[in-house]
Amino acid sequence: MAESLDAVVVGAGPGGLAAGKRLAELGRNVVILEAYQEIKAWKPCGEGVSKETFQTAGVPEKAGVVSNELNMRVYAPSGKYVEIPLHGYAINKDLFLQEMAKIAVKAGAEIRVGERVESVVMENSRIVGVKTVKGEVIRAKAVIGADGYNSVVAKTAGIDNKTELIPVFQYKMVGVELDSYKTGHIYVGSMAPGGYAWIFPKDEEIANVGIGVRPGAPKVYLDKFIKDRPELFSKAKVIGVGGSAVPIGGMSKEISKDGVLIIGDAAGTVIPFTGAGIHSSIAAGIKAAETVSEGIERGDLSKEFLERRFLEKYDDWVKRINDSLKAMRVFEKLGDDDLNKLAEVLDYEDVIRLANGIDIKSVAKKLLKHPVLAAKVAKALL
Repeated sequence: MAESLDAVVVGAGPGGLAAGKRLAELGRNVVILEAYQEIKAWKPCGEGVSKETFQTAGVPEKAGVVSNELNMRVYAPSGKYVEIPLHGYAINKDLFLQEMAKIAVKAGAEIRVGERVESVVMENSRIVGVKTVKGEVIRAKAVIGADGYNSVVAKTAGIDNKTELIPVFQYKMVGVELDSYKTGHIYVGSMAPGGYAWIFPKDEEIANVGIGVRPGAPKVYLDKFIKDRPELFSKAKVIGVGGSAVPIGGMSKEISKDGVLIIGDAAGTVIPFTGAGIHSSIAAGIKAAETVSEGIERGDLSKEFLERRFLEKYDDWVKRINDSLKAMRVFEKLGDDDLNKLAEVLDYEDVIRLANGIDIKSVAKKLLKHPVLAAKVAKALL
């Protein structure tokens, strides 16, 4: 059965739900298709977000969705850490996505679960909808692909969305012995080459414990990380296991073709240094929706218009992604001794700026005063 809509959004993760909600708010007839039978966090996630994430998503900060309020410590290989007093949240991502879905439906979007997309539908070199694995053709003026790094939308539309991936592995554990369950822990150095390890307490008893590494098998590194810290993990037991890949190579070379735009992991709208993608993908979904709605109004859903207008609207995040990538490229070449020196010099505001790609030049100027770090870090950042 064929039907005609203003837009089809493929994928009901943070980016897809944000796009569907915003399109509905703009008066567009939109359907969100989710391959799985339920709206939930199918991809393993550390579940740490900023408070601003809730504001961007329009989700209320209520108990249940918010599992815990956290400050953070970032540990150098020496064990010295930088304390980040600004509070973020450990969330229940399942409930967070369900809140987003509820808000999208209330705005007027339709959500269909268990609807896996087989391919986009193309006519006269233009995307005009999608075809599901059940054989249903859903016609639409535009398609937004928010279906992950292995995006079917990107693949079948001929969009080159290749970017560097980092494999991650995570345990959900009971009984990790921390001095405070209100503190998240991040560890950098050779124990997690090309990435980092994390402990994010969900409450007094349960924590997400994970690692991302490049290259290598993350589970091997995570098991060693745990074994080497008996003071934290000797009594801890695993109650959940998961692994995935996260795009950390910056935004993909292409994000659009005529009639289609990709966002989220599909397009690399992830902060490279941290691998955090919830907030940036929600923001991408909103801007993609506004771009598509504007294109419908103008009668121009060409690749050129969609790409140009989206990047204009998403410009602040594009800069953050690019600057975070630059910082990541510098830091991935540093050894443990260099990271230990940095821990002596940087304060928490410097760490936040570097990790999130915000005003990294100010950090570089500070490091220019350090004889060793000036050449290795500061000049490269500048």
